[in-house]
Amino acid sequence: MLKDASLSLNFRPLQLVHFPLLLKWINTKHVSRWWRENREWSLDDVIQKYETYCEGYKVTGNSTKPIHAFIIEVHSQPIGFIQYYNANDFPRENGPLPQDLSENLAALDLFIGEPEFIGKGFGPLIIEAFLNDPVKLMFKACFVDPDCANKQAIRAYEKTGFQRISSVSNGKIMWMVKMLS
Repeated sequence: MLKDASLSLNFRPLQLVHFPLLLKWINTKHVSRWWRENREWSLDDVIQKYETYCEGYKVTGNSTKPIHAFIIEVHSQPIGFIQYYNANDFPRENGPLPQDLSENLAALDLFIGEPEFIGKGFGPLIIEAFLNDPVKLMFKACFVDPDCANKQAIRAYEKTGFQRISSVSNGKIMWMVKMLS
């Protein structure tokens, strides 16, 4: 576990210059297992998916919805990717969210791309810092949906106070929520 009180953690807004790094991470084995949609990504794939994220939106259907994407930095070194958005703006592949969840609900996705930062306690620190600023300023709760086989991600979310609310897609996806206020 990481024990560094002087940790310098920063979330730099995603820019086009980050795309080669994003491509490298998405195609790294420990990320690709959960993130790359069962295919090898090209730089064109990254541009197609993430270019509008640099402008703060994602096109869905015939409309645009806000999405906020960042590069995670530790001591000014880029180590991963994180994004948040209104969970109600993007339908879940696994069915609708439970109606008893807050309408003011963020959704969070992240990965640590640099292998030397995996399994060292950075995940919970990143999640907690990111939820406190900027997510908590805009939302009352946060939703995540890791793969049930991604035990490391589930543990990181639980360490930061996320509660399991259900398992969907025949037990393949875990829905979790954390109240922020």
